[in-house]
Amino acid sequence: MVSSRKDYFFDPKLEDSHRLNADVTLVKLNGKEIYCDPAEKFAPFGLLPWYETGVNGLRVDKDGGSWIKTPVPPSSESRIERKADLSLSDTGDLQGRLTLTFSGLQAMELREEKRDQDDAERKKYLEEEVKESVPVGIEVELTNRPDWSNPASPFVANFSLKVPGWASGVGRRVLVPVGLFGAPEKNLFKHANRVHPIYMAFPFQEVDDVTIEIPAGWKVNSLPPAQKQDGHIITYAMKVEDEKGKLHITRTLDTNFLYLQTQYYALLRNFVEQVRTGDEQQIVLQPGTATASK
Repeated sequence: MVSSRKDYFFDPKLEDSHRLNADVTLVKLNGKEIYCDPAEKFAPFGLLPWYETGVNGLRVDKDGGSWIKTPVPPSSESRIERKADLSLSDTGDLQGRLTLTFSGLQAMELREEKRDQDDAERKKYLEEEVKESVPVGIEVELTNRPDWSNPASPFVANFSLKVPGWASGVGRRVLVPVGLFGAPEKNLFKHANRVHPIYMAFPFQEVDDVTIEIPAGWKVNSLPPAQKQDGHIITYAMKVEDEKGKLHITRTLDTNFLYLQTQYYALLRNFVEQVRTGDEQQIVLQPGTATASK
């Protein structure tokens, strides 16, 4: 018997048994203890809903029971992955394909939240999810029928994507920002002071893998330096590579905590500012002669 942390944090010392409001099953497999919730439709084997992770519970046995705490899955098990294969036009537009993959608690939460919606509402939600991740106006269209029902597999959505005017001309150079999907962090923790602690539903990762084909005859003048920021409970990495006519951008943001006291807010806010600075870096391209003459 465990206590859901959707609405409150349970303290065994208060001995309020009414707050043990959920049941989970403990499975022993090859010497390993695995917690499951068979009543949760979208939970794959070995993964509890987020509100039943990291909570106190009473493990019942013939002697009455003992207090346990359910595990919290590492951030690497709950990911949002964006893989984009795009082309840059000589007018600065990006266009191509995007695959969005949710795994672990990210996939479970998405399927649970949208379980009662129809296909049109789900399609709109997924397209809005992509729009909100890009800091400028975009055109996006869902191109597949994602599997909303199978908890054993990641949730995969495919899109056609166009980002008008992503690159901008400055003299005889073209600047391309590296943080294509960095919009969620753009306005995060803007206020200097924080009254309440920071609380996450679960640890998670965002992983972006973006390939951009540049126009024929264009050259890469300079690439921004690789970024690697380690805040212990949150990490950020960004790298840009020149792959013979293609730009390859990889970005990872790893958030690996549930609860953070306000005394650490300034450090967290400073870290997010470094993420924004990393995302605003520019790739400098040299257009071909014909394009430059225009």
